[in-house]
Amino acid sequence: MSAEKLHHEWSKESLLIKAQRYSDIMLKQERSDWQFGFWSALTLEILARASLSNISPVLVAEGKDWNNIFYALGNNPNVQKFQPRTTDISELFRRVENIFPKFTKEMLDFSIIHINRRNSELHTGALPFDELGSSTWLPKFYSCVEVLLNTLGESLELLFGEDETNAAKTQIQALQDEAAKTVKGEINAHKTVWKAKGKAEREKLHKQAETLATRHVGHRVSCPSCQGISLVQGSPCGAPIQNLEDDHVVEKQPILPSIFECTACGLKISGYSKLNACGLGDTYTTTSYYEASEYFGIDSENEWHGMEEDNNEP
Repeated sequence: MSAEKLHHEWSKESLLIKAQRYSDIMLKQERSDWQFGFWSALTLEILARASLSNISPVLVAEGKDWNNIFYALGNNPNVQKFQPRTTDISELFRRVENIFPKFTKEMLDFSIIHINRRNSELHTGALPFDELGSSTWLPKFYSCVEVLLNTLGESLELLFGEDETNAAKTQIQALQDEAAKTVKGEINAHKTVWKAKGKAEREKLHKQAETLATRHVGHRVSCPSCQGISLVQGSPCGAPIQNLEDDHVVEKQPILPSIFECTACGLKISGYSKLNACGLGDTYTTTSYYEASEYFGIDSENEWHGMEEDNNEP
């Protein structure tokens, strides 16, 4: 039996079920895919509606027409061609901020910006989620979602599962880590030393660093100090996604960065909070290829042990 038959379409229960559906679709996308951001925006909006509906579905209703309020109370207005309408999304988030003290002004601002990205995606030719690094919005998204879920007596695990929740909490903590901001001083110090080197030496060090920064031992990024090719490494965050392509299984695993090192200028940064503070916190994807018989445990005389991992997907 569907949620619509069990509960009012504006009820907390129906909206929360839909938020779970949207978050499931979100997590099936690669972090660098535009759909990951798009479905996160839908999840955020529906969850905000659920948090208000938990108090009363009336708070979800558009208030200019009293029939919408009447409908929110579980009645069918005696009006021809009546189409129930919910409140404008910006007004909805303002209600959330006013009602729930832990939903801060910063969260309100982020939510409106993120929903506007969704609107732009749907109603214009713009591509707002393309090339949008996860570190610029994902920690704030998880922070908003955690507060909204808490108003419902729920936790992040309800939407994201244990592994993704652990990664989400790391990212939320990074937003509150003031000590992480000191990393900019470390970067400037290395930048000063780097500029003092001769041009020939800098070029030599950059070439050596590029040779060492292979995609098989980490994810290649630009060093914030010397702009050379460097590496970040990290730990899995969330479940891997498997797809069958021809006779091979392609497995993609999202990785949350934790360590950065530049062999050219010697800059080293440890901890997601510091990496996020200096623009190196984007989640990246490792891709592994397996022969189907190997992946599913089927013996073969000519068993192929898979290609090397590719850690260079953003």
